Amino acid sequence: MNENKKHESTKKKLKIIGFVLLGAGIALSVTGLASFFSAFRTGSTPDLFFCAIIGFPMLGAGAAILTFAYKREIMRYAKNESVPVINEASEEISPAVKNVAAAVNEGLKSEKTITCLKCGTANPADGKFCRECGTTLRTVCPNCGEKISPDDKFCNNCGEKLK
Repeated sequence: MNENKKHESTKKKLKIIGFVLLGAGIALSVTGLASFFSAFRTGSTPDLFFCAIIGFPMLGAGAAILTFAYKREIMRYAKNESVPVINEASEEISPAVKNVAAAVNEGLKSEKTITCLKCGTANPADGKFCRECGTTLRTVCPNCGEKISPDDKFCNNCGEKLK
């Protein structure tokens, strides 16, 4: 017997057992509860209340077995109910996500700048002189000779204190 047939056979047995336990649990619970409530009217003791004590766990066991036996059907139903809602939500959120992605992309593409210490103009990071006042934007580290910005306090290459 292949695995799929064996699996389906087991599921069928679980469904039968689950319905039998559920039915017996309902019958016993109703019998026990009827005995309990009828005893109040007559003033006697409930003779069959033990049926409810047996029936309630049978109800739970039957429901648990049926839930296990119908797991695939339950999950398929949940998926079929959830997927359209998720798709609809993603269509509504998509423009906002695209706007955020475009803003991030624009920010990443934007040119890095260096500010002139003399006039405060923003200049391209690879610029050598300020495009507004002509002041040099780069100097050389006295320790290692690496190009540095005039406002750097330490050299990016060797870590030497500059000022």
